[in-house]
Amino acid sequence: MNLVRLIYASHKTEFWNDLELGKLLENAQRFNKAKNLTGMLYFNRKYFLQCIEGQRDDVSALYSEIVKDKRHRDVQILAFEEIDEREMEHWNMCYLPDSQVTQSMVLKYTNSTDFDPFSMTGRGALNFMLNASRQLKASQRDVAEKPAGH
Repeated sequence: MNLVRLIYASHKTEFWNDLELGKLLENAQRFNKAKNLTGMLYFNRKYFLQCIEGQRDDVSALYSEIVKDKRHRDVQILAFEEIDEREMEHWNMCYLPDSQVTQSMVLKYTNSTDFDPFSMTGRGALNFMLNASRQLKASQRDVAEKPAGH
């Protein structure tokens, strides 16, 4: 069994409803846990950027379903590789929301200040998600540790 990582980008379509996000993440986490898939989803209300790690057949089958999903268009693989270890082993599906943290990192990994995952390399997309998740966790920790009234 080969362990692989797939990173893809897509545009949302008119069939996407932002109110579905919570249900989509809940279903993805349950499905991924059953299949031992891990990964992260970034969505900025225009584009999806997702990384999926797991056994080759399971990752390929899930990607095939995503390509057929009418909520996505222009689905493109940014990276597909065999890996020795997972980067996202703690997350069945981590959601990385669009925030000031992620927006401040866009220029580092793309050729513009406007987020466009289609202009990223596969390695850049992975690093963007990993670094943005670290910064987001750090900023949440700072808020949680700040005393009330300050």
